[in-house]
Amino acid sequence: MVLLFSAAAHAGEAGFEFIGKRQVENLSELSGLAVSQRNPRRYWGLNDSGHAASLFVLDPGPQLYREIAIEGALNHDWEDLASFRLDGKPYLLVADTGNNFSFRGEVSLLLLLEPEHDADQASVEREIRFVFEDGSRDCEAIAVDAVNRQVLLADKGRVPVGLYAVSLDADGKDVVVARRIGDFPDLVPTPSPRVQRLGSARGRGTPTAMDLSSDGRQLAVISYIALNVFDRKPEQTWAEALAKPLVSVRLPPVSGFESLAFSADGNSLLLGTEGVIADYYRWTPESGSFAP
Repeated sequence: MVLLFSAAAHAGEAGFEFIGKRQVENLSELSGLAVSQRNPRRYWGLNDSGHAASLFVLDPGPQLYREIAIEGALNHDWEDLASFRLDGKPYLLVADTGNNFSFRGEVSLLLLLEPEHDADQASVEREIRFVFEDGSRDCEAIAVDAVNRQVLLADKGRVPVGLYAVSLDADGKDVVVARRIGDFPDLVPTPSPRVQRLGSARGRGTPTAMDLSSDGRQLAVISYIALNVFDRKPEQTWAEALAKPLVSVRLPPVSGFESLAFSADGNSLLLGTEGVIADYYRWTPESGSFAP
């Protein structure tokens, strides 16, 4: 069941188009979005912790097309989702990396071939178990750099925010280590009256979702407050690319942004909020391109 609500526009932050409010049955805590590699008009979504181990195929709108159970998996605390092509095949990566109180010493990434959209269920091909090199971290934002065969991870609730990397080729037999490869600058645009009201609330300006363009250059990151996009030139490391964002804008004045994904053509971002009724926005750069 999908209930559709009015798409009256919110007054606005630059470049954001309000798509509408959606209530999708069983998808009550949207925590990750990823564009489909099989159908560029569709997206994948997932729930936060406490829900079934399922992925949701979303049509433009986004409206529910199908719910697909992930066989043998558990949703300990799924927090983000990435799609990519590797060795010519379409893949999804589920981030079971939520760790609000740092109780989990070990977290994991679930790798699976992107299912056909009419499938009833899918299975995990490989689980990458890992620890962060500098202690337990809460992580709600991941992206896949398929060109360099890495998974990028951002921690949450700490300043400075660390960017970590773990090999996409880890065989799953042993626990591997996510290495810190850079630090984000302040992810909150200034001035921001909303940030001043929130004060020093934990996690206000740290990442809740992340995605990487298919060419591996633009890294988009959202917090509850802002959208930032970083551009990495071919000769740069991520530590160098994170020195200054290419884009930094405040999000529309609604709460709970927890998911985002590049469109298939790489020219826009889809963003969603967490909740029984989710708000969806599309953001497009004023220039129409992410190229600096």
